[in-house]
Amino acid sequence: MNKIHIPVLLNETIDSLNITPDGFYIDCTLGDGGHSIEILNKLSEKGLLFSFDCDQNAIDFVKEYYKKELSQKKNWVIKKGNFKDIQTLLKDSDREPNGILMDLGISSRQIEESNQRGFSYIEENEPLDMRMDTNLNVTAKDLLNALSEKELALIFRKYGEERYSNLIAKHIKKNISNINTVGDLTRLIYKVMPAVSSNKNPSRRVFQALRIVVNDELNSLEIALDKSFEILQKDGRLSVISFHSLEDRIVKNYILEKQGSGKGEMLFNSHIAPTDDEKKHNPRSASAKLRTIVKK
Repeated sequence: MNKIHIPVLLNETIDSLNITPDGFYIDCTLGDGGHSIEILNKLSEKGLLFSFDCDQNAIDFVKEYYKKELSQKKNWVIKKGNFKDIQTLLKDSDREPNGILMDLGISSRQIEESNQRGFSYIEENEPLDMRMDTNLNVTAKDLLNALSEKELALIFRKYGEERYSNLIAKHIKKNISNINTVGDLTRLIYKVMPAVSSNKNPSRRVFQALRIVVNDELNSLEIALDKSFEILQKDGRLSVISFHSLEDRIVKNYILEKQGSGKGEMLFNSHIAPTDDEKKHNPRSASAKLRTIVKK
């Protein structure tokens, strides 16, 4: 079983958490476990790590890939759940966390081993699902069917920052009976989009918007930031890696608000970005931004 996801800003993230061996840490977005295992390796037997993910496939992968570590160390607890429910997920622990990590967005495994959920616009035969947690009721296809042309255009514009949102929404509704798979949607977008010089897939913004709405990502982030900061112990640290402007704006404004109220202090002057070397070896890290707040 091969790992696919390369943890972004790994050393910088671990440094930002200022890990103490006997401390309690939470990885709110387990993914392939790259950040979690580095945190675990810095903990003593008295230390504790909780890792959460709403994607059962991610949890199953980590439990298999790191089965040796999990059998040898009993201080790594993995739970299925959305990070907005962090307080509920911690109901069995009476410790206040020293540090909390959120690595936002979608993992390489979810893109490259989508398991028929249609996260990637490259997998043409997959259904338009896009649910990270398959227990959710609404899929991307449901949104395309249920929402009006105007509502779809708003979603594409607001959550995908797509300048041709009206045109795309119009043609989706006009051809809705023929849109069932990833390929059906991407071919339609290619057909109706004006010729552009960018070498990026013109579907990417629409897919981002649909995924964000299906999984309620931005609202969940706002809730998770507030609840996570609330449960941190004094001098505890909350570190967040974001990958697009919508996420980063929420994180940045939250940190500035806490700093302005005297409840927290920004660790860096602004944010930490990947080095040129990291971007070369892991192109998907290019847009990443790490921000950290220390609780006062």
